[in-house]
Amino acid sequence: MVARRFTPAHPRSALALIFIVGFCLPCLTGASYRTANFVVEAPTADAARQVADRAEVCRTSIAKSWLGRELPPWTTPCPVRVKLTRGEAGGLTSFGFHRGKVSDQSMSVEGRLDRILASSLPHEVTHTVFAAYFGGPMPRWADEGASLLSEDLREFQRHDQIVEDLLARRGNFPLDRLFVAEEYPSDLMGFYGQGYSVSRFLVEMGGRPRFLQFVRDGSKNGWDGASRTHYGLAGLVELDRAWRSWHTWQKESVALENAPARVQAVQATTATASAAIIPRSGNDPHLVQLPTPAGPVTRR
Repeated sequence: MVARRFTPAHPRSALALIFIVGFCLPCLTGASYRTANFVVEAPTADAARQVADRAEVCRTSIAKSWLGRELPPWTTPCPVRVKLTRGEAGGLTSFGFHRGKVSDQSMSVEGRLDRILASSLPHEVTHTVFAAYFGGPMPRWADEGASLLSEDLREFQRHDQIVEDLLARRGNFPLDRLFVAEEYPSDLMGFYGQGYSVSRFLVEMGGRPRFLQFVRDGSKNGWDGASRTHYGLAGLVELDRAWRSWHTWQKESVALENAPARVQAVQATTATASAAIIPRSGNDPHLVQLPTPAGPVTRR
C-alpha cells in the first residue's frame, strides 16, 4: 500500500488526494545534496544543502518531541524534490507500507525557500515520524492536524483563523465523522484547520505521547473508549464540548493580549466553563520548538 500526505500551498489551489498505488518522482535538473537520511534534488546547490540539513534537524527534533527518542537511521535515504517558486509553501509525502513498517517514502516541497524551511518541510518530516511510529496510515485528521504543530507561528495563526471561520459558519465536522474520514473532503482547508485545532487541544491536555496512544487506541478499539481511557472524558460528545470550550478560551486569550482592559470581564465569563479543561499555561511546553533555519531568509 502507498499512502500520500498532501500539504496545500494555498487554500484555492488545494486538491483532494486519496490513498493510491504508485508514486513517480520526476527526474530533475539542478543540484543534489545527500545527508544520512535524505537526498535532496533542488534547482541550486545552496537550496539543496539547506533543505537537506534542515530536514535532518527536523527529523531529530520532531522524533524526540513526539516519541521521546530519535528514529534509527533509515536504510535508504528519503528522496526530496524541491521546486522553488515565489508563492507559499506546500508539500507531498508518499509512503509504502509492508508488514507494519515503512517500505519506501518520497517527499516533494515547493514554494519560497524561507517558507519551505519554516513550514512545509517540518510538516512533511513529521509525516515520516508518524509513519515510522504507526507502521501504516495514520487517521488523516490526526496526521495532518498534528503535523501542523511542527510549523511556525505564522501557520498557527492562519489555521486558528481558519477554524474560527469554520465554527462561525458551522462548517465543522462532528468528531465522530472527522475521526473516521479516510478521504480529504471538498473543504480541505476547513478539514486541516479543525484537525489542527483538535490535535493542539489534545496535546495541550495530555502531551504528545498520550495523543499518539489515543489515536492508536481509538483507531483500533473505538474513539469513545479511547476518550475515556486517555483523557477521562465520557466519549466524543464530551470531547467535542471540551474542545469548543478550549477554543473559546484560546480566542479570548488572544483578544486579551490585544486589549488588556477587558481582562476582568472575560475572566468572569469564561473561568467557570473552562476551568476543567484549560492547560497549565498559555505557553505550551509540548509544541515543537525547532532551531531557526540556517542561511539567508527573506521575511515578508
